[in-house]
Amino acid sequence: FFLLFLLNSCFDFEEIQFKGVVIVKTPTMDEKDILVDLTLRLENPNNFKIKLKPSQVNVFIADKMMGTIFLDEKVVLKKKAEGSYSTQLRVRLESGAFFSMLKYVMLEEVKIRFVGKVKGSVYGITKRIDVDQVKIVSGKDLNFFKKS
Repeated sequence: FFLLFLLNSCFDFEEIQFKGVVIVKTPTMDEKDILVDLTLRLENPNNFKIKLKPSQVNVFIADKMMGTIFLDEKVVLKKKAEGSYSTQLRVRLESGAFFSMLKYVMLEEVKIRFVGKVKGSVYGITKRIDVDQVKIVSGKDLNFFKKS
């Protein structure tokens, strides 16, 4: 979701097409963060490549602050191409957020809100974009440790 918000609101261009999640590896955790390796299938219909730069957004579930998602590395989308793009997202949870999230796993619909600033560039021109997006997802999607 985080990457799509940047892509859809960064510059005056044709909308990036989300084609699906190809791979999500079981996350690893350290004392502060959850590291999620994922590969997304995206199509960039524009005549220029788009660079996503390190950025961060806050995540709210059912209007409760859960943590912050960090994109710590650049991701470059090829021009006029559909491809798989791999990256790692770092999620820093608020105190008690992991256990709070468990109560939403069994719900059919959960409101997730992303708020923050993301950076992208086209032709070397960097732009910082305010993001405030809401998505409704299945609670099952919040169970990051389920077996695929």
